[in-house]
Order: sequence, then C-alpha cells, then structure tokens
Amino acid sequence: MKIGIIVGTRPEIIKMAPVIRECQKRDIPYFIIHSNQHYSEEMDSIFFKELHLPAPHYNLGVGSGLHSNQTGNILIKMEPILIQEKPDVVLVQGDTNTVLAGALAASKLGIKVGHIEAGLRSYDKAMPEETNRIMTDHISDFLFAVGPNQHAILAKEGIDSDKIFTVGNTVSDSLFQHLDISASSSTILDDLSVKSGNFFLVTAHRASNVDVMANLLELLALFDKLHAKYSQTIVWPIHPRTQAKLKEFGIEVPGYLKLIPPIGYLDFIQLQKHAQLILTDSGGIQEEACLLGVPCITLRENTERPESIEVGANVLVGRDADKALAAADKWLSQSNGDFSWTNPFGDGHVAELILDIITNVESNEFDEIIDAKNETIAVIGMGYMGLPIASLLAQAGYSVTGVDLNRDKVDAINRAECPFDEAGLPELIKQVVSQKFLTASTEIPSSETYLVAVPTPHQNNSCDRSYVFSAVDAIAKVAKNGQTVIVESTISPQTSLMVEERFKDVGLSIDVIHCPERAIPGQTLHELVHNDRIIGASNEVAQLKVKTIYQSFVKGEVFLTDLTTAECIKLVENTSRDVGIAFANELSEIAKELKVDVYEVIRLANRHPRVNVLTPGPGVGGHCIPIDPWFLVENTKSGELVRLARAINDKRPSIVAQQALDLLGADVKNKKVGILGVAYKANVDDCRESPAETVLEYFNLAGVEVSYHDPYVESWDCPRIKTIEEMDEWADVIILVTDHECYGNLSLKTAMLNTRA
Repeated sequence: MKIGIIVGTRPEIIKMAPVIRECQKRDIPYFIIHSNQHYSEEMDSIFFKELHLPAPHYNLGVGSGLHSNQTGNILIKMEPILIQEKPDVVLVQGDTNTVLAGALAASKLGIKVGHIEAGLRSYDKAMPEETNRIMTDHISDFLFAVGPNQHAILAKEGIDSDKIFTVGNTVSDSLFQHLDISASSSTILDDLSVKSGNFFLVTAHRASNVDVMANLLELLALFDKLHAKYSQTIVWPIHPRTQAKLKEFGIEVPGYLKLIPPIGYLDFIQLQKHAQLILTDSGGIQEEACLLGVPCITLRENTERPESIEVGANVLVGRDADKALAAADKWLSQSNGDFSWTNPFGDGHVAELILDIITNVESNEFDEIIDAKNETIAVIGMGYMGLPIASLLAQAGYSVTGVDLNRDKVDAINRAECPFDEAGLPELIKQVVSQKFLTASTEIPSSETYLVAVPTPHQNNSCDRSYVFSAVDAIAKVAKNGQTVIVESTISPQTSLMVEERFKDVGLSIDVIHCPERAIPGQTLHELVHNDRIIGASNEVAQLKVKTIYQSFVKGEVFLTDLTTAECIKLVENTSRDVGIAFANELSEIAKELKVDVYEVIRLANRHPRVNVLTPGPGVGGHCIPIDPWFLVENTKSGELVRLARAINDKRPSIVAQQALDLLGADVKNKKVGILGVAYKANVDDCRESPAETVLEYFNLAGVEVSYHDPYVESWDCPRIKTIEEMDEWADVIILVTDHECYGNLSLKTAMLNTRA
C-alpha cells in the first residue's frame, strides 16, 4: 500500500503530522504534496521543521489568489504527480481549496480518497470552506468523522454508512504528542513578558472578519470593551492577511494589543495553554482550546465544531461585544479558573485508528469470494507483467494457467508465493491460488484464450522476437481453430502480422490480438487496473471479445484499433519520453557552458502553461524507454531524431561518471567511489538497463575502487555497503544515481554528485 498525504496550510500540517509519523512507524510507503496555499515561512515550512517532519516530496508553490484560480492551479500541478506516484489512497484533512483540489484530482484518477474531519458543517454557504467540505465528503471513499454529530450528518446526506468511520480528531494526537515538548522548549511567555493566566489570546483571519473595514473595526471595538473591563494584555499572533488589511485600511491598533508575527506550533501551544481566555475565528483553535481546558469565545455566528459548545468550552458571539463580555464574565467569575469539561475530540490515538481502518479495508479486498466465469486463459510468461496480469484475470473469475519454463517459479506460484517484489501482488496471489483460479505449469494447456507476456530483448538495436515466436509455436501445438492469442509483449511494428502467418502456416485460424502492457514495476497492479488499454486486431469480433476480457479488471478506458497501430502506440509513448529526457540531458550540458543553473532554468520555463521540460539525470534505464525507440525505427529509414536521442542518453552515464571522478582531483589511484542507488528507477529492486551499469564500467576503467548502497538491491556487480553512514565513512566521493526516497534528505560529509537534482 502507498499513501499520498496532501497539505496546504498550517492546520493541515499540524493535524497530518500524527498520520505521517504513523506511516513512518509502520513502514507504509507515503509521499507528501504541499500546495503552499500558505506560502510564508511563518505560516508554512517552520511547522515541518519544528515538528521534525520530513520535507514535502512535492511543493506546488501555488500561493494566494482567487478561489477558482488557486483550486485550478493545484489541480493542474497535482494531477501529474498522482499519475506518477500511483498511491492506493490519498488523504486530505479539513476544508481548504487544497483539500478539494486534492480529493478531486485523486477521484478523477480512480484513486481512493480519505477525508479526515469529514462531516463538519457550519451551514453557512457564504464560507467557501463549507462548499469544499461538502464536495470533498461526497467524492471520498473513507470519511473519518470526528464524532457522532458528523456521522449523523453524513448519513443524512445519503453517504453509504460503510464509508463512514467515527474516529475522533488528529488534533488530539498532535496536541498530546507535543504538549510536554512545548512546555520544556518554549520560552514564548518570557519573550513576550506575559504571565500565565494574565493575558487573552486572539487569532482572526477569516474574510468575513477582516476583509471588510467596518467588520474589522467592529472586531477591534470588541477587544476595546474587553480590555476596558479586564485590563488584560491581548496577545495577537497576526495572520499575514489580517496584517495586510490593517495596513490597507490605515487602522492603528491600541497598545494593549500585543501584535506579534505568526509563531511556531510549540510556542502557540504554550500561549493557548496559559491564556486566561481565547478569542478566535479558527475552527482548529476551538478544538485545541477545548482540549487544553481554556475557555474559548468564537468570533463567528456559526461553527462546524458544535461539540466544543455542547460540552461548555466554547461560545459563539460573532463580533457582538456584549455577547463576548457576557461569556467572559461567566468564565472569569470562577475564582479558581479550573474548567472541566469532557473531551469530545479523541484520545491521542486517532491516526493509529485511521491507518488501521485503511489497511484493514484494503487487505479485506483480497478475502472476497471470486465469481467464476467458466472460461480458460493460459498466460505464457510469469515475469514482471505476466504474473500480475494472470492474477488479475484470475481475480476477475477466469480459470487461469500461468505458464513458465522455470520450475522453481512455477512451484513458488503454486505455493501462493510471489517470486519478486511488487506492491499488493503477494496478497492477490494468495487469494487467487487459494480459490483455485490460478495454477502454474511448465506446459501450455489447450485454452479458449492465450496471452503471451514473454521478454523481448534488444540485440544490435533491434527487437529479439525469438521468445515470442517460440511461445506462439508452442501454442500452435495445442490450439484449435477460432481461439484467440493476445500478445502483450512489447514488439516491433508488424510482428503481429508475422504471428498471424505462423498460425496460418500450420493450418490454424487464430485471432491474433496485440494489447501492449502499460505498467511499471512497483506500481504494476495499480497501473494494469487504472491505465487505459489499447486493443489491436484484424477484425471487430476479435476486438470486442478481448475488450470484454480486459474490462473484467481494467477501470481505465479501452480503445480499439488495428494491429500495427497498436504495436506503435507504446513504442511512441516511450520514445517521446526518451527524446524529452535527451533534451533535458543536452540542456544540462548547454547550461554548464553558459554557467547557469539548469534546474533553475527548467523550473522557471515550466511556469509556462504549455511547457513541461523534464529534468536531467544519469541516463535512461528500465526495460522500456532505452529499448522501445529502437523497436520503433528498426525497419524505417526515418527516425534520425530518435536515434540521436538514444545516442545522447546512452552517453549520459559516462558524462556523470566523469563528473564524479573530477571531484577526486587529478590523481584517482587508490581512491574510493560510492554509488547510491543502482536500480533503474526509484523505490524498486529492478536493475534492468540501469544507468548505474555504465557508471560502474567507467569507474572500473578509471581504476577506482567502487562499492554501492541500495536498500532494494541485495546483490549487484560490485561490493555492497549496507548503510549510508558506512558509505559516508568509506568513500572519497559519492554519486547518487537512483533517487530512492531514503536519499531525500541526505547529510553527508563526503563530497557527493547528485545526478537527480
């Protein structure tokens, strides 16, 4: 399972922190997208640092703007990230434009959405947050309600009860996790020269309170009346929006208002805990005040947190000074100031419960009883694509035989064991093998449909089709007229026509289909299910038959075309990426000559809405992108640009290897170079066509000693060093080749060449 965590504002960072920590604790793969809807240091990155959270993997940099503009920009920038990362679940929290855009982008891509704080309603449509909440709830798959009030609201709105989970609020986790830490580390009371219980705390940032001059003046008049009666200092960490409005309206604030810039979470906890009274228009602070036992006056006419009012911790006053004074009198007349009310927001273990629910629901999907279709399919080739496809077909109810010449692999599959690392595949294999919908064999049985998923290596820059033809010839020995053969293997154009001829030559009338696989290791199951598919065939009847087979598990669209067009499509997709990478790599060399930062050039060029320049790297790896361009042009005279791109990318590993050697100085003898990451892409164990191979060859020719570190690859072509710390001690120079997630925040004493940034 992989989880995408989306944040955009201070409260979201704070409330998602426990979820992030719980993912780390359970070793659940995750990534963080930060929209930067709050984009100042004080309102943003300080919280990641202070809460010791990993830096966001993606910063969208959207900033402020009109609601439609901000939401649209987040959607535009977020969608390609979700397409690339392919999470199983995306988690959003709260009610901002970031939340709505994140949920919408994920939902449109068929990714499950979990909404933390689902079901909150103020019933005030003038608040844009209300619209965001309602829309997010109705497109979510997991609705994590704070309490029974929210559960009832969601049920009343017609949301399936199976999707609603009452869990509490992660604000309790975050507050309880940091309360003692803040008490021991914060000096904010001394810094502000205020004493515990002798000041009021104010926050105000909502448009209805600060964007209109008359309303802001009314709010200040409320503070005047409170100060006139109680003579208390009022501490106001002022939001940038409110500060700007004070300046715009030319309003001078009285001296008893101690305006300070936004502060960190640990300091703010202490201000809340030691305040005599809190006045706020923030939803989250209503919750925190309740949890801390500090009375709260909410500067709004409504609230989506009615629980704090129900337990007697909060009063709604809007901007009515008389109501505020009455509420203050009620609380402050209590001589001991010891307020006790029940806690409606959770016990500090909400994040644990949320992840329990997600993981249990996801794992239970593999416990369902499969409905049989009573049709047989033989899948030839139990590799990175063949086994996942066979398993998905079996889960859809087909009686599948997985065929492979490797007896050990066949035996492992029949024991319901997964022979390689692939997210979700071990559970799926257990399900389909245990229910006898998938068996493995070294022999091809006669079947209604055959699917070929064997390797197609490249030799001398052309497609080696010998494995495909061997599989086809073996099928011909057991096949019958009218049966169907699907070729999933990546092949050069017009190979399918040759397969048709091979069947005709032995007197068989077989429908040959080409359906190019479109998936990558690490995300294979997700992509096989959610990506669009192409079906190429010589006749419509065969197209429709195979379309039905694929639609049994494919949630993307299925497109029909002819055989040769289908063969070209995947080749063109990967060739396009290869050419784009070649441009980025060549641009890197151009930038070096011009003495400019290539990453800065690309980042700013990509601000144009119709530009998407890729970033330079150490070369191109994997079984597709370095190979498919050759398949596309192997029988054509045209394709000069394609061949040039291949030459540029093939040369790139040698260029970066030399850059690493240059860090050693003139004499490289007896020097040690460490390689970080040898898989061809991040977070997988697949080393096929990895640029690291050429980098190693270059180092060996230079005569330096080489070792590698890769948490996913246990053995490779040079000695392995198990930890980054050991590599840092051992090496004279380090080169980062593969951008595994674990290399995201490196702090090394050894000189390092980062080929990915």
